[in-house]
Order: sequence, then C-alpha cells, then structure tokens
Amino acid sequence: MEHEDTTTDLLDKSWTVIGLMSGTSLDGLDIARARFEIDKNGDWNGELLNFECFEYPEELWKKLRGSMDMGALELKYLERDWSNFTAEKVASMGLKADFLCSHGHTVFHRPQDGITVQIGSGAIIAATTGLPTICDLRSLDIAYGGTGAPLISMVDRHLFSNYSACVNLGGFSNISISNDDETLAWDMGPCNNLLNLISRELGMDYDKDGELAKNGLISESLLKELLALEYHDLRPPKSLGMEWFYNEMLPVLVKNKGLSIENIMCTSVEYIAITIASNLPPGKVLFSGGGVRNLFLMDRLEKLVVDSESEIEICQEPMIDAKEAYGFAFLGLQRWLLMDNVLNSVTGASRSTSSGVIWLP
Repeated sequence: MEHEDTTTDLLDKSWTVIGLMSGTSLDGLDIARARFEIDKNGDWNGELLNFECFEYPEELWKKLRGSMDMGALELKYLERDWSNFTAEKVASMGLKADFLCSHGHTVFHRPQDGITVQIGSGAIIAATTGLPTICDLRSLDIAYGGTGAPLISMVDRHLFSNYSACVNLGGFSNISISNDDETLAWDMGPCNNLLNLISRELGMDYDKDGELAKNGLISESLLKELLALEYHDLRPPKSLGMEWFYNEMLPVLVKNKGLSIENIMCTSVEYIAITIASNLPPGKVLFSGGGVRNLFLMDRLEKLVVDSESEIEICQEPMIDAKEAYGFAFLGLQRWLLMDNVLNSVTGASRSTSSGVIWLP
C-alpha cells in the first residue's frame, strides 16, 4: 500500500485484493485480482478485475505431487521454492492491490487428527511483492475442532446468494448451500484428482472433453465399490484430503486393474456424477472449476438431474477457473477487517472464526 487511509470507515470504501489458489489437481497457480465493497444494506458486491493461471514448471510440479512423502527439511525447501515462484508470478503481473491472500498448497489435511498443512511462506510473498499477505486460513478452525474446509462457502453466501447452491469441480467436488439462517458445505467426493490419475496411465495430463470416458463402458461392480466407500455415508461437516484418496480410494482402483482404462474412466465419471447429483438441492445450482470442461461428465450430470428440481448453470468465463482465487481474495478481506471468514456451521468447529495469519512487508 502506498499509504494508509486512517480517516475512511473500513466498511465505507472499496477494497482491491489479490487472491491465490493452488489446488490438489495441480492444474497451476491461479491469481485473481478483485474489487469488493459493501452497500448501504450491508450486502457485499464483488468484481473480478484480472485473472491468470500459471502452469508449474515440470520440476516444481513433480515435487508438489510427491510432497506427502517428503521429510521435514525437503518440505521446507519446497515451500521456499513454491513461495518464490508464487511471489514472482504475482510481481510479474504488475497489479496494484491493498493486500494479498494465499490459500497455499495443501500437503496434509487430517482434521480428525488436528493437523492441516498448506505450504506457502507469507513472509517470502510479502517481502517479494511488497503487499501485506494473509495465509494459513485453515489452522484456527481446526484448533477449534472444525474440519478446516470447505472455505469458499462464506464467499458463496455473500457473493452468489442468488443460487440455491454452488458446486466447485476441482480436485475434489464440493458444495455449499445457504439459507437465511445458516450455510452448510462439504466435500462430496473426488473429481479431477481421480480422472487425472487415470489419464496419466495413458501418458495424458487429463481426459480432454471426457472423450476417453465416453468410449468406455460402466463396470457395475466397480461403481458399486466406489459408492460404498464409507465417506459417502458420513453426514456433514466433512472434508477430504489426498490421504483419503490414496488410502481409501486407490486400493479399489488397484483391485479392479483388470478392467480397461476406458471402462475405469467411464465408471469413474459415473461415480463422480452420482455423488454430485445426489447432493444437489432444488433450484439453480452454479457450477465452477476445471471439471465443468469435461463435457461427458457434465452430460451425465444433466441426465441424472433431468427429472429433479435442480437446474445446472455454469459460471461465465473466466470465473469458471477464477472463482476459488477470487473467493480467497474475499476471505482475505474478511480477515483484514476482523470479520468471521470460516463458518462453524460448515466445519463443525465450536465457533466461527476470523482465520488467517497476516504478514506485513
């Protein structure tokens, strides 16, 4: 910030904030700049100003993918490298902002054990960009007994309240549902993490438009095993981490490795579509995230809800990809203003919190 405004009421001004998001599907680093202001009725309004996604260099991508198996020192080196990459990309965009909010990159997420780790040095980012930096938005909620996720539900409540629900199709699929009294949100199951893993068996980063899945057949036995995973019987609050993916889901796929890749992919798409469709409420549901570009997945979803009262609507470009980074910009603003940005109705914590660590340059 060039100077501090000490005369204007904090809620009687517009704020320009940069949000950073790095998801478990490793699509890249999302950087969004947004402007927010609150109107006379106390309602928040937001505008996406800029958005870019930066692919990770191959070496950094490989290290992020293998981060769960690293020792402490190796992980700290990775955090340094990720933070330097992130700060350099923010600086390269030359954007002015009041401050920055970074989700970081999740390595561990075990709320049942009181542990969550999102690497990303707020000190490095603040020092390199010259911007106050907010990071580590999950830890305080977990300290109060919450799941630390999903976080974007606060954004959906304030900025997308004209929808009955919002769904993001990232590495995992998650949903948030708000009414006048409370907001509920949870991870529904795997999405791009599963589909990209299968694609890599054929040397592809992802299944473009779902063409591989479209050429396969559903294995009823595999589908039944996937839907029988214990997580799907749990009631919210609940959230997923890559530990669950590797420990619970991967063994089911390995057990069925005799199936063709096309059939495994087709079955996986059906599994994902069913887990999502079964959670949708009546009304318009806004979909975002890279998974909406999988045309076969979205076609299956449309067919599964055709006789229900749910109506699928897809975000406009570039919000399809920018929504989470845009959302973290808003969550950072709530933290800066000492307002609650993590809801205990979502996470099951003993209280809602204004979460995040602030680093000043």
